[in-house]
Amino acid sequence: MHTTFLLAALAITASAIAGDDCDRRAWGLSERDCAIEHFLRNAEVTKIEDIGEGITKPQRLTLELGGVVRRAIFKDVDIHRNEIAYTNRLETSFHDSYSYEVAAYRIDRLLNIGLVPVTVLREVNGVPGSVQLWIENVVSLQDMVDSGIDCRNPDRLLHNLMLMYVLDAVIFNIDRNYGNVLVDAEEKVFYLIDHSRSFRNSKRLPKLQEARPIPIPARVATGLRNLTRETIDARTGDLLTKAQRRTIMKRRDELLEQLDSRSLLPETVLAHAPTANESGTG
Repeated sequence: MHTTFLLAALAITASAIAGDDCDRRAWGLSERDCAIEHFLRNAEVTKIEDIGEGITKPQRLTLELGGVVRRAIFKDVDIHRNEIAYTNRLETSFHDSYSYEVAAYRIDRLLNIGLVPVTVLREVNGVPGSVQLWIENVVSLQDMVDSGIDCRNPDRLLHNLMLMYVLDAVIFNIDRNYGNVLVDAEEKVFYLIDHSRSFRNSKRLPKLQEARPIPIPARVATGLRNLTRETIDARTGDLLTKAQRRTIMKRRDELLEQLDSRSLLPETVLAHAPTANESGTG
């Protein structure tokens, strides 16, 4: 069932949404986001399957509420090690946590990007974790490349890849690859998944690989400009450390400067963007 029909089927009232603490205006959420959040938090788990993919051992849930049945992915990984580890680079501190999946979704919406599937905190059989809406009828971008499928809409793809870079820069996602970029056959749907290794305490940005100038949409430029430490604290204070929240704003500042130097931002963005220090990050 498509998410638009999910919204209608759930018939979420304003009071129900308020009870789920889904503040649309404050957090950049759509009515559909709020309805799906409600569903993911409250639907009955009728089936649990081991997916058998990835080192985090996620599980696929079948959920049912009010006659609506949807699938979701559940992750409970929560690893924090202060020792040398090798992921796709050598690290002296390794973090892999379900809480980062939720934080990535929340920041995606604050930035008006809208590419991360709705994700919430929830316990399943007494185990805390993240529950993310399963996107049906899609394949990974890696599968498309491996299968030799031609891109039907290269302009749309490049636009979405640039938005991916903006999100990954802000949350410092070190684990992005074409396997966690999902697209549908018509390339009208583009989703970003697997963010459990994000939010390193780095002030530098990942390298922007795309050399061609791809402007940032006004809505995303506004989201970057309006991002403040107070908003980050309010939205992710239950998920991220103080140091992680501070470096989000540092990277945001550097990203704005980088995009401005390449003439990829509206002219008014930098002039009105509060810096990390002005936002009280120290």
